[in-house]
Amino acid sequence: MTGHNKKQSVKTRYLSSLTHNILRSGISFITGLLLARWLGVEDYGRMAFLIASFIAFKQFIDLASSQAFYTFLSKRKRSQRFIFYYWCWVGLQFIIALVIVGCILPDSVVNMVWEGESHFLVMLALVAVFMQHIVWASASRMAEAQRETVRVQRLNTVFVIVHLTVVVTLLLIGRLAIPFLFVAMIIEWGVAAWVAFKMYEGATETDLVFGEAEDTVSTVWKEFWVYCWPFIPYACFGFMHDLADRWMLQHWGGAEEQAYFAVARQFSLVVLLAVSSILNIFWKEVAEAHQNGDSEKVKYFFLRATKGIYFFSAFVVGGVLPWTKEIILLSVGEAYVGAETAMVLMFLYPVHQCLGQLSGSLLLATGETSLQVKMGLVFMSVSMVMAYFVLAPLNAVVPGLGLASLGLSLKLVVLQIVQVNIWLLVIAKLFHWRYEWGYQIVGLGVLVGVGWMIKVIVLFFLGTLPVIIPIVTASILYLIIAVLVLFWIPWVAGSSRDELRREALLIRRKFS
Repeated sequence: MTGHNKKQSVKTRYLSSLTHNILRSGISFITGLLLARWLGVEDYGRMAFLIASFIAFKQFIDLASSQAFYTFLSKRKRSQRFIFYYWCWVGLQFIIALVIVGCILPDSVVNMVWEGESHFLVMLALVAVFMQHIVWASASRMAEAQRETVRVQRLNTVFVIVHLTVVVTLLLIGRLAIPFLFVAMIIEWGVAAWVAFKMYEGATETDLVFGEAEDTVSTVWKEFWVYCWPFIPYACFGFMHDLADRWMLQHWGGAEEQAYFAVARQFSLVVLLAVSSILNIFWKEVAEAHQNGDSEKVKYFFLRATKGIYFFSAFVVGGVLPWTKEIILLSVGEAYVGAETAMVLMFLYPVHQCLGQLSGSLLLATGETSLQVKMGLVFMSVSMVMAYFVLAPLNAVVPGLGLASLGLSLKLVVLQIVQVNIWLLVIAKLFHWRYEWGYQIVGLGVLVGVGWMIKVIVLFFLGTLPVIIPIVTASILYLIIAVLVLFWIPWVAGSSRDELRREALLIRRKFS
């Protein structure tokens, strides 16, 4: 490990990651809203469905190998031969995906699954998603495994800005269409992946454990197989589960409802800023601590991360949820007003999703893959049944509720809360910790209540002014009161008043 990496503490890497994620998510958010406006409800819904379907397909061809790769790199440096074999596997995945979608599936099946989209457009969507979610994801994790968080975040931010520039340029030259957007994604994330890949410093002989320099196809295959084989049924079932959700929405709700759900989800992703900032860092540190047998460090990272991230997510939700309708009108326009109720629910979804992602990362980093697979299969089975009943129309063979984007959002939120708390209970028993749940009710309840109270008061005094003025005023008041809430009940964020004072002093010194 270089001296540069040693100096990058967990706190430094997290603050850098969070800062860049705020900037990057803001830019991505703007890009998504512009696409929703400029493409229109129909085309935006089509593009959202194509991307979602291949993100689901990614699970089927990846088989958790990218997760295994990052876990192995996080534990210690690996040989160049090990790295080479993994990228050969990525290339094989790409070939298999192209053959399945481009050659094996007949046009009739493509038309049925992708609701009449051309084979060419489907292939472009496949390559674009593969480049971003497998190639770029693997390359960036290589750099993360050596604690190059700051450089990776900068690189990611740069290419998000590039994508926004490309979108605006395509509009100006009259070429803003789904095929051109997919081509842009392929080029952008391909270049970004190459730059991130070059950040990785391969292991020298002194870094390697005994015999590792003799990595062969057989030994590497065995290492991956032991880690990944429990995930094979999970990946296959996960592919069907994720595709089924979006396909049923597209089939029974149409592109318009798909667009409503996509816009609602786009807003909900803002809430995941904190967890996306820390996830790879958390995974790296937990994997290394577990490898070294430091169970107390594993416990410390998990409990601090879950409570802190949950409070941050609840803080964001409490501020934006009361203003859902106003946000829709200001951002994507009246064409998306139908997404209001779905958006309210989707704002709540990532609050508990962040706990689910941290729980899943803990199990993956500590090698508890079999447990995650078994429970995941049960929850996905329940989820598919629920999805059918909330999406299927009343006149279906087995009648459903026909709730479209609202139903899918409702299903996600309810199931997520139940699933996450079962996960936390199981993890507490597995690692002999105390199961805690009070912070979820208190943190979210207080902050959402504060957000609604402030909206009512602000509209009472400023309701006749342009809507942006009440929103800005309410945001300032909400921030002040939320900070007071944090100092009043710091335990909901896994902290104490003394720790908060030290952090505040540190931040003030840094700004000074």
